[in-house]
Amino acid sequence: MEILARPTEFEDRSGPAFWIDEAIWGHRLHDEQAPWLIFLEFMTVLLAEHREGRALKEDRLNSLSYKPQLQLRLRNLVFNNPHIMTVRAEARSDEAAWAMWLERMAESAGGIERPDFAYLRDRFESFDDFASVLSFLQGSAIEGTSNKRWSSKFVFPFGPHALYEDVNVKPSGSVSNDRRFFARSGELLYLMLSRSQHADALRGLLVSRFLESPAPYDSMAHALQGERQLAKQERAGAYLPCSSHPIFDRLAADWLAILRLPIPAHDAIPHLVTMTGLNLLLYQLDRARELLDRPPISLVCEIVSPRKSVVRDLSADSYQHNNMLPQQAIERFVRRVIETDAWTEALASDDPTLNTIDILKREFGWPDGDDDQLSADPQAFVDELVGRATVRHKQHVGKIHMTWARAIGLSSRRSSRRVRYAPTDRLLKTLVIACVSERLEFKDFLVRINERYGFVIGDAQARQFIDSGTADQEDFSDNAHRLEERLASLGLLKRLSDSCAYVENPFQRDVAA
Repeated sequence: MEILARPTEFEDRSGPAFWIDEAIWGHRLHDEQAPWLIFLEFMTVLLAEHREGRALKEDRLNSLSYKPQLQLRLRNLVFNNPHIMTVRAEARSDEAAWAMWLERMAESAGGIERPDFAYLRDRFESFDDFASVLSFLQGSAIEGTSNKRWSSKFVFPFGPHALYEDVNVKPSGSVSNDRRFFARSGELLYLMLSRSQHADALRGLLVSRFLESPAPYDSMAHALQGERQLAKQERAGAYLPCSSHPIFDRLAADWLAILRLPIPAHDAIPHLVTMTGLNLLLYQLDRARELLDRPPISLVCEIVSPRKSVVRDLSADSYQHNNMLPQQAIERFVRRVIETDAWTEALASDDPTLNTIDILKREFGWPDGDDDQLSADPQAFVDELVGRATVRHKQHVGKIHMTWARAIGLSSRRSSRRVRYAPTDRLLKTLVIACVSERLEFKDFLVRINERYGFVIGDAQARQFIDSGTADQEDFSDNAHRLEERLASLGLLKRLSDSCAYVENPFQRDVAA
C-alpha cells in the first residue's frame, strides 16, 4: 500500500490551513455529509466521468477533474416552488392555472438567467398531472423534510437526469458549488472504487443499472428538467492518500454483491448507502490503527437485550475506544516528525528554529509565515501544531465515527446512558444481503462478519474477553442467540434443528426457488 505525497497545489495556501487530516484520510471526509449524500456525490462524479469515457478510471493518481450537472430547472420546480399549492387552491381552469403559475415562477426561480417554464405545458396533459409529478418527487426526496435551503435538496437518484451537485444560489442569481454537503467524501468514494481490484466489474454494473437503464421515474425528472445543465467549470482537487487498500477491495466487493441481486436498481441503493457508510467508517478507524500500530479493529456489538448486560458495557467500551483512535492518530502523525533523521539534523544545525520550521512547512504546510506568536523552541512548534490540529480535527473529521455509525444503524443509546454498538434491523438485513450468497450456517455468518468488518457478537469471536475473565462465555452465547432470534423474525434465518440454523439472503433464496 503506497502512501501518496501531498499535492503541490496546496502549497500556495489555497487549501487547508495544514495538511494533516487530509494526509491520513484524504481530502476530505466530512461529518455533515451523510452516507446518502456521499452516494449522491459519487453518482454525480460517475455520470460526469462516464460521459467522458473514463468511468472509474484514473489517468494518473489524484487527477480527478469532472464537470457535474446542475439541473437548476428541476430543483427549482421540485424544491423552490411554493406557487404550485396556491395556484391549485384557486380552483381555476387549467388554462388559468398554467398562466398564473408560469407568471409567478418566472419571478421567483433562482439561478436561471431567463426562467421560462412554458415548455412544461406540452409535456403534461393538465396542470394537475404536473402538480402530481412534483408531489411524487418531493415525497421521494433524500432528506426531504430537512430545513436545508432548496438548492441543497436532492431528488431520489432514479437515473442520470436526477443527479446534480450541491450549489449555493445567491439572491443576486449567481450560482457557486458548495462544499458543505457535497464535501468531497463522494469524490473519495469514487477514487476508492476506482483503485479497487473490482473496478472493471463494478463499472459495467453501475453504468448498465443506473446510467443506461434508469428507473422509469427518471423520465419524470427528464420531463421537468429538459436539456441538462452543466457547471461552467471543472471540479478538481480530490486527494486520496492510499494507492490501494484492503478496504477499497472489500467495499467494491460489497457493492458487487448487492448490484448482482435480482432487485431493481433503485431498491439496491439504500443497501449500497449503508455499506458505504460502514466501510468508510472502518476506513477511518483502520488508517488510524495503522498509524498507531494497533491490532485489527473490533466492534463489540450488543444485540439489544431488555436488561443491562456485560456485553452492553463491553460494547460501550469498544465504541469509546474506537471513537478516540482518529484523534490519537492525529497526534502520532505529527509527533513522529521529531523521530526522523531530518529533525535531528535540524536541531544540530546553526539555526535549529528556521530549519525545523522548514521541515514542518514541508511535511504539514504549517506555519504559513504569518504567525508571530510562535515560540522559538522547536518542540513548542510541534506541541502548538498538535493542539491546533486536534481542535480542527474535532470540528468535523473527529465526529465521523459518531455521526455515521448512528446514520447507518450501527450505534445506539437506547436503554443506556452510553453509546454502544447495537445494530438495527436495517443494518442486519444489509449485512446478510451483502455477505450471504448461498445459505450459510449461523455460526459461519458470525465468523464472516467478524473477519470482514470486525464485529464481535458470539463467544467464538469474544475469546479475548472470555479468556481474560472480563466476560463469561454465556454472556456472548446469549448475545448470539438474540441475534439468531432477530434474524429469524426478519425472515433471514431458518432453523432446521436445535443445532442447525442457516442464514439466507432473501433475494438469492427467491432465485433458487
